[in-house]
Amino acid sequence: MSETLVVEVESREQTGKNANRRLRRQYRIPAVVYGLDQPAFLVSVSPRKLSEILHLESGRNTIFSLSLVGEDQTRAAMIKDLQRDPVSDDPIHVDFIRLDLSKKITVRVPVRLVEVAVGVKNDGGVMDFIHRDVQVECLPNDIPEHLDVDVSGLHINQHVSVADLVVGAGVDVLDDANSVIAVVVPPKAEEEAVEEVEEEPVEDGAEPEVIKKGKGVDEGADAGEDG
Repeated sequence: MSETLVVEVESREQTGKNANRRLRRQYRIPAVVYGLDQPAFLVSVSPRKLSEILHLESGRNTIFSLSLVGEDQTRAAMIKDLQRDPVSDDPIHVDFIRLDLSKKITVRVPVRLVEVAVGVKNDGGVMDFIHRDVQVECLPNDIPEHLDVDVSGLHINQHVSVADLVVGAGVDVLDDANSVIAVVVPPKAEEEAVEEVEEEPVEDGAEPEVIKKGKGVDEGADAGEDG
């Protein structure tokens, strides 16, 4: 946990869309605090402080001290859920969860690809990064900022899986060990140019063949009807 990072929240009583809009106009973001089998309570937080957390390398997995204005106690907490405006992408609501630092929790941790694959560097392949994070279980203070996997030895059609992730002591990856993290795929074949079909030349004096539509005429039958 970052011992110096303290997030102050203010208690709030009003709920609903209108109340939340008023809060945001006052440069506060509505939030809720819950967890550890204690009652949930409504708070608001400064968007600047929230931005400070999200811009840390640990991001949403940052453990901090949550302090309620007017109270002396602090509680270890982290962001559990974050809702954003679909247009502006600004945070509009936050869920904070209380933590017991002696108990393991489950979080998602980003995966980082290390080095450049030989299949990309020398053979023109393309790295397809399939799973960019994995679920892990560990103590709050042991949450890794990211998990690394070396892809330098990959040739075209070779991959790395969850089993190849470098994991520290006390961290258990919950995803399937055989799940593919990244694979080097062949370069896309260039589209073949469509060749134009040239018309066969017509010999001088020859009439072009005409295909008649409709029912054919039986010349022999016509001759018989004249008699």
